[in-house]
Amino acid sequence: MKNLPDKNNSESWDNIAPKFNKWMEKDDYPEKVLSRIKIEPSDSILDIGCGNGVITIPLAKKARKVTAMDISQKMLDILTVKAEKSKINNINIVNKRLEDISTAEIGKHDVIVASRSLNGVSNIEKELKKINQIAQKYVYITIWGADSRKFEKDMAHLLGRESYSHPDYIYVYNILHDMGVYANVEMLESNTRDYSTVDEALERLKWRIGDLNKFEESVLREYLERNMIKTHEGNLTYSQGRADWVLIWWKKTV
Repeated sequence: MKNLPDKNNSESWDNIAPKFNKWMEKDDYPEKVLSRIKIEPSDSILDIGCGNGVITIPLAKKARKVTAMDISQKMLDILTVKAEKSKINNINIVNKRLEDISTAEIGKHDVIVASRSLNGVSNIEKELKKINQIAQKYVYITIWGADSRKFEKDMAHLLGRESYSHPDYIYVYNILHDMGVYANVEMLESNTRDYSTVDEALERLKWRIGDLNKFEESVLREYLERNMIKTHEGNLTYSQGRADWVLIWWKKTV
C-alpha cells in the first residue's frame, strides 16, 4: 500500500469532483450495490467515502437519517446540492476520513456502507474493527475484485511505466475472518462503460492511471481510437476497461 500512488487525499478528489459526478451518470455500479443493501425506514446509516452522493441520496430516501462522510469538500458540496434539489433534509455531512474519526465521535449506526472507499486504507484491520464497532445491524463494503486492476497494468506496460499491485477483496475477507466476522462475498460484474467521445474516455483513463505527459496522452489516445467500438446507441466503449468490484457484507451478531 505504501508504494501506491496517493489518490486518497482531499485535493485529488476535489480536483476530480465535477468530472466524477458526470461519470457516475453512466455507471451501473451504484444500482447494483443499492439493490443489495437491506434497510428499514427507522434505520440510521453511515456512508463512508460518500463522494457525490450517488449512494447516499437513494439511501436517505428510505432511511431515517444518513451520515455522509468524505474527505473531499467539493464532493460533499455536490451531494448537498443534490439533496436540496430532491428536498432531502435527513443527511448529516462530515468532512473527515474514516481514519481520523473515533467511534465515540461518529456514534452508533444501524447500517454501515463503505462503497469503493477502503482501497487506499493502509491499516485496514484497524478501520474494519472500528466499522464493526459502529454497526448495529449490517455492514456493506465494496473492494477491488481479484483482477480489476489488470487494465491499468496493461496500460502502464503500454506506456513503459511501473505498474502497482493493489490489495484485493481476499485480504479484507481474511482479516475479517481472523476478527471472527464471517462475511458474505458477492461479485459485482460491471457492464462496459459507454462514452460519448474518445476525449471523454481518455479523461477517465487519465484519472485511473495517473498524470500523463503529452507523449503518453497521445499513445493512449491512439490506443483508444484503435480499440474502441460503437454501441447500438451510438456511444463508444471498450470491454477491457471494465472494473469488477466485490461486495463483502455481514450481519452484526454481537
